[in-house]
Amino acid sequence: MEVKSNYGQTRPQLENESLLVRMQTELKNIIFRVFFLMLKDEEQSITVAALLQTIMFLQYLSLLFYRQLYIIWKNEGVSYELHELFGYLMLTPYFEMLEFSSFASMMYVLIGIILIAIMILLLVGYSNTIKLNTAVSWPVFILKQLFILFSTILYLPTLNLFFEMVNCHENDQNIVVLQAFDQECWNGAHIVHGIVAILGILIFVIFTAIFNLLYFEARPKIKDLLSKQSGRAKTFVYFYLLVMQMSIIILDPKDHTYIIIYIILVGAFISFYKLHIEQPYYNQMMQKVVSIYSTLILWSALLLCFSNYLEDNIFHGTIYAWLVGLPLLALAVFKKQKYHYDLLLMNISKVDDPNQIIKLINYIQTLLTGYQNNQQFNIMLNALIDVHKNTCQIDDCVFKNKKQINLRIIQQKDEDISQRDYNIYLLLGEIYSRTMRKHSTHSKLRINYAFYLLDYLKQRQQALNELIQAETLCPSLDNEFTIFRYKQIIEYEMNAAQNENFGNLDVASELAFQNYMKSFQNKIERATLMHMDFWSQLQEDSPDLGKMNDIGAKINLAIIQVEELWNKMQKMTSNLPKAMRLYAKFIIEVLQDKDYGEELLEKAKFLQIQNSKMKNKSQIQIFNVDDINFESLPTLIVSVQNDKFAQISNLNLSACNLLGYHKTELLNRRINMIIPTIYAKFHDQYIDGFFEKSDASKISKEKFVYLKLKSGYIQPCYLQLKMLQTAEENSQLIVQFRSLRNFKSACYIILDADESIESLSSSCICNIFIDHKVISHKKIFIQEIFPNYNRNDYLNKIGCKIALNLSTELIQNSYYIQYYINDLEDQTQIEFQIQVTEIENEKIGQIFGYVIKLEKVTEIYSQQFTPELLQQLAIPNQSVSSFQFKYFANKALYVGENQDDINSARVDQTVIWEYTSRTSEETQEEKKIVIEDNKIAKPNYAEGIRTLKLFENRIQDLEDIKLDFSEQEEEQHSSVFQRHQDSQEEIEFGQKNNMFRNRKALNSAINNQQIPKIMVYLSWVINILVLAVITLTFTSYFLGLFLFQNFQDSLNLLGYATTRNLECNQIVMNIQNLQMLNLGIWNLTEVEATDYEIQQRTELNESIFTLTQVNKKLMLSDIYINSEIEELHSQRVVNVRINKNSYQKYDLIEATQQIISKALIVRDKQLSQINKEDEDTSFILYNLFNDIVFQLRNETGQYSYGLQSVAEDNALNFFIILIVSGCSFIILLIFILLFLMQINQTKEQILQLFIEIPEKTVKYLYNKSENFISNLQIGEEEEISSEVSDEENDEEKELNKSLKSKRRKKLLKNKNSFFRTQFTLAIFLVSTLIGYFILNYFLNQTTYSNLKQQIPELNITARSGSFYRYVDNSERQLFLNRDDPILLQDAYTSVVNNLQQNYDLDSSLHSEHAKNSEICNSDYYDTFQQIFMMNPCNIFIAIGYSTQEYCEAYASGSIQQGMAVAIARFFENVRYIMTIYDVFYGYPDVNFTAAARGSGVFRNITQNSDNVTNYIYNLNNFKQAQEARVLQSVFIKGAFIYLVDQYIIALKDDISLTQTQLLAIFIVFEVLVFLVYFIGWYPASIRMTRDIWRTKGLIMMIPLNVILKIKSIKEKVGNLVQGTDQ
Repeated sequence: MEVKSNYGQTRPQLENESLLVRMQTELKNIIFRVFFLMLKDEEQSITVAALLQTIMFLQYLSLLFYRQLYIIWKNEGVSYELHELFGYLMLTPYFEMLEFSSFASMMYVLIGIILIAIMILLLVGYSNTIKLNTAVSWPVFILKQLFILFSTILYLPTLNLFFEMVNCHENDQNIVVLQAFDQECWNGAHIVHGIVAILGILIFVIFTAIFNLLYFEARPKIKDLLSKQSGRAKTFVYFYLLVMQMSIIILDPKDHTYIIIYIILVGAFISFYKLHIEQPYYNQMMQKVVSIYSTLILWSALLLCFSNYLEDNIFHGTIYAWLVGLPLLALAVFKKQKYHYDLLLMNISKVDDPNQIIKLINYIQTLLTGYQNNQQFNIMLNALIDVHKNTCQIDDCVFKNKKQINLRIIQQKDEDISQRDYNIYLLLGEIYSRTMRKHSTHSKLRINYAFYLLDYLKQRQQALNELIQAETLCPSLDNEFTIFRYKQIIEYEMNAAQNENFGNLDVASELAFQNYMKSFQNKIERATLMHMDFWSQLQEDSPDLGKMNDIGAKINLAIIQVEELWNKMQKMTSNLPKAMRLYAKFIIEVLQDKDYGEELLEKAKFLQIQNSKMKNKSQIQIFNVDDINFESLPTLIVSVQNDKFAQISNLNLSACNLLGYHKTELLNRRINMIIPTIYAKFHDQYIDGFFEKSDASKISKEKFVYLKLKSGYIQPCYLQLKMLQTAEENSQLIVQFRSLRNFKSACYIILDADESIESLSSSCICNIFIDHKVISHKKIFIQEIFPNYNRNDYLNKIGCKIALNLSTELIQNSYYIQYYINDLEDQTQIEFQIQVTEIENEKIGQIFGYVIKLEKVTEIYSQQFTPELLQQLAIPNQSVSSFQFKYFANKALYVGENQDDINSARVDQTVIWEYTSRTSEETQEEKKIVIEDNKIAKPNYAEGIRTLKLFENRIQDLEDIKLDFSEQEEEQHSSVFQRHQDSQEEIEFGQKNNMFRNRKALNSAINNQQIPKIMVYLSWVINILVLAVITLTFTSYFLGLFLFQNFQDSLNLLGYATTRNLECNQIVMNIQNLQMLNLGIWNLTEVEATDYEIQQRTELNESIFTLTQVNKKLMLSDIYINSEIEELHSQRVVNVRINKNSYQKYDLIEATQQIISKALIVRDKQLSQINKEDEDTSFILYNLFNDIVFQLRNETGQYSYGLQSVAEDNALNFFIILIVSGCSFIILLIFILLFLMQINQTKEQILQLFIEIPEKTVKYLYNKSENFISNLQIGEEEEISSEVSDEENDEEKELNKSLKSKRRKKLLKNKNSFFRTQFTLAIFLVSTLIGYFILNYFLNQTTYSNLKQQIPELNITARSGSFYRYVDNSERQLFLNRDDPILLQDAYTSVVNNLQQNYDLDSSLHSEHAKNSEICNSDYYDTFQQIFMMNPCNIFIAIGYSTQEYCEAYASGSIQQGMAVAIARFFENVRYIMTIYDVFYGYPDVNFTAAARGSGVFRNITQNSDNVTNYIYNLNNFKQAQEARVLQSVFIKGAFIYLVDQYIIALKDDISLTQTQLLAIFIVFEVLVFLVYFIGWYPASIRMTRDIWRTKGLIMMIPLNVILKIKSIKEKVGNLVQGTDQ
């Protein structure tokens, strides 16, 4: 198990957080894990990075030369070409040449790729949850490449494509359409496309922002292209590009030029500052690339602004200046080296901004890395040292206090570090320390300090501690990811280093171990309480399986946390007997694993014995840093590593007690702090010499040394040294002190070379009456105390006597003499034995000073002080902060003294208690060990022997037989046949008994971490379900698109057929007009007649052209509607009269083509040839009044019937899809529920195993856990012994007895609690899936039902326009030639019938419209009302059929009253003409004037006496006839053409609306399926698999002997273990 931090693990406080917070935390951890893996791979070269940056700059230029923005340059010739050139780097221009559908498809493709990237991110994040350092090769590679592409060369093209989907403007018709396509905005399907585009922008921006913010190397690495201070600068630049693109789209460049330029310019300035001025990249080449990029962006923005304001006013050719400046600026930036002199010159002590300190340190590190190749860097480093010397105001600065810096040149493994560089490294640490005191809550500062500790000081554990501390400061997202990543990296490196050499810890590791130990005990206590809760729940009369399952889940998690922490502690050090003993007891008492627990106890016993034996040796027996915590003597660990030479890396509390310091005051401080100043001058050289000689004999010898206490006094003691190797293969010194035992009153004085007193021991107060304050206030020479002092006389080993004159001024002024001398008048001097020793630096042979030892010659009895006198001895507190006592042993006297807090030497009294108790405990343990070693082991010869007996035709264990008899009270014996079957099952079961040979084998079988087969089957079913959902949804959606498109095309065919019918009648009308013009019916002048002829021929030509086009479209159409239409178009069913005596059959397409051919001939004939005798004219008129027109009407009707049938069939298709999907999903749901039921049954069966345990056994297990938690809370520990004690034997007997007790059946509660939620959720999800298809069906069915209902109205509307024209043509044909049949019957009869059908058709139109008023499109409804019930003149004007005055004035203003009135007037006119016709026909003697009643004037058209013919020809000139012709040819024709077009458009809009709804539902549904599968099911499957493993793991809560003793449990465990794995 690797060392891992607590980051990302399940924390107790997270259980109380809201669901949203937990989801946010989990999502953040997934993102962090994936980016951690992506940053492990190698990066691209600088060439690739420069190429990508160049392409991005060119894409940026495409925005500056955007559609209408390039006009700002005021040189359209060049700027437009640049606009075209740079446009090819974007995606949109490629699709402008295609249809809008291709553009929309590309947008969805890009969104799909983004969703695929998110899917890969989730998959990798979930699959790599446990083993973070396991890289997933190809998914991570693909995801990384997608991220890189979308955040570089695809960023602006993708963003531009999304924005172009919502880039709308008004066209010339005041319709809002897309800028790049002629597609109406926010109407129909574009609503969905626009919403999807906006969502795509949000997702894409977040997608790229996260990548830019997190994908970087925070550690300063000069050679890494990704190494930079943060990703915020790049993120801002991308945000600037987003705002720039948004401003260009939202704001019109013509109207808001200044705002757009302002946004571009401000963003360019800030980008330049972020990328060039701040220089975020550590790699110089990469920094140059982004500096060039930002410089060119700013240059382009400035010149754009310059061109807008000054071009053509002051200057000309700005765009050429911009082009010339691009390469020059790029070259200048590339060549120029930017030097941050301002950072080096600032006064560090006066800087309040920690970010400035971070910049300074980063820049110094850059200088240190590159000064060998850059002489300027070298000069700047020297200048830095000079500036620091002059500005630093602290005495212990690196470059000021020469006594505290290391004077030697440090040799590292791979490189030589000069003295200057080493001092600069120390300076960096000093800057960090000072700044962190003022800004302790600055997370970025702590992260950088952690990098400093990791890179330069090689202190991994302390760097990890700094990161953990920074994590508590609520860091930003990028800093949080940096903390997460480097915690993993550091812990991985620590694991690798500690695996090579166990047990070697530094101080930070020791502190971490102590914290782990506390956490370890808390987690064990928590797990034990959960066990108690579980056993307590089991003792109830009706155990709740739901609660048992929840408690079991918490138990499993708690045990995992205990095991992880135990493995972590083991990796930190192997010498942990206390923790091992605690863990062993937990395993034995709570987890009931006696074998493994006793194995750990034996190991803990061995470690304890080894530690005890080490303490009995005279030499230092410390092999591990952790050992000093168990050492009673004062012990220090001094580091001699390259980066922390002569620093105290660890010490125990005894050393703190001796020196008077708190532990934190000495950690990572130099050893010179506790050495007298005169020795500290050459102490580093002494350590160097110690390592150079490395003489083991000298090392093992004790040395007499002097220590400098915190109070300022010196303390003589013996010192012993030992070398200790660390994991980095560097040496450390173990320093151990032993106090000096003085049987005589003695004191020590250290003199300088000039014999002035530098230091003295505290015993000087009671011997020579001088304390440390006296020598600290002024310089005192030894002769002032001993006037007769002669150094040369005392340098021998024996020394000689010297007298202390009490009458000297210095002694007389002493405050202490009154307490130690009873009678100053009788006693004038004190004799001492004096001995002087030289202090010599052996390396250079120079004497630095002398040590004087004074011992009293005559004994001076201690004075006895009364309590009153002792109270008077207290010195009043005058102006100092604290009052402390000191004890003088020779006088048995406490003396009070004022001390400043800074120099206080308070000692934690728990130190004395801890070591006293520890010593007593160790003594007792040693005694116990001796007693145990002397014991004679008594072998248990019965161990392992089992008693077997032939019982019921089987060889069985005697204990099993006894157990069977206890179970006979609950169930009867089985039959012989059943026993025979059981014997066969027993043979098969015997193969599984290997798992019960010991608890380890059972644990291995249970926790094999194999995915259960049932989960595999369930996953397959879910995958099939998702695949079926995707297949059916895509099939349903795209089938719907196809069917709707087919229906719309069919509507177009109906429109074409209507147009063909109408144009045929138009051709008939034009030919009739030309024929009448030839006959002289029209009362026109010669000029008017010529114009009229031209007009009619032009209209005829237009009708022929239109008829040709629609006939061609109908002929080329491959849409199948029904068989009747296919027959009309492919079979010869139209009987066409070729001449008066011959007929020939054609299909309708061919017949129409014949009409076109004849019409072309007639168009080119002379007017005089156009008469009823002409074959071509007769061909057209006869056929278009008979069989062809009959079949044309039939075709239109068949289109109507066919469309209704198509609507029914299409709706039926969706009903079939609904039935198929519903049945499929229900079948899959049944399988899912069965598998879920089986999974939950397995879990319930495992929990029901605990019901088989007798109540007394459960109570016994509960008591064991309760006793363990009680002992743990009060701190009791049992003896470590491998032998089974009497108490344990009693417990074993009690357990065996409880197993044979009677088991009472219990009623279980919440048996199906596991299944209910899953059952409900599965049904809900499947119901949702089915609901989608139900909704899809009803939307389609409703639409097709409405279409089916409206088709008859469309058919009538389409038929009306041509029919009314046909009625007028038939009437005129009757006037021209009554002998020719119409509709294959008498012409008069057909005309009369047509008049009646006029009213019927109009009535049907309004009736159908009334039926459809509730369902028809609102736009069409308004159009219908406008035309029929309101003034339609505006419409006629819009479509070019009339003018305002003509429309409003024509037919006495009937048009502006609505076409309902106009059509009624048309009906009355044609009926009136037929009435007059009846009066004239056959009655030549009728008075024309009286019959016409002013409607017409008689003209002799035939120039003969045939009055009837003349009367009938003159009917064409009646006012009613003329009005009817105009009404029909202008207003009625225009109205119905417009209505048919608008109706078809309305129906298409309804279809488009339904398509939009279906598209929206389809997209939402697919996204939900995506989310449910990858965010719901995928983690749920992992959780369910873990739940199965966890539930199986609960079996291990049952003691192995309980499983073996209870047959039913044993069989069920075997079946469950192997059953879930199959």
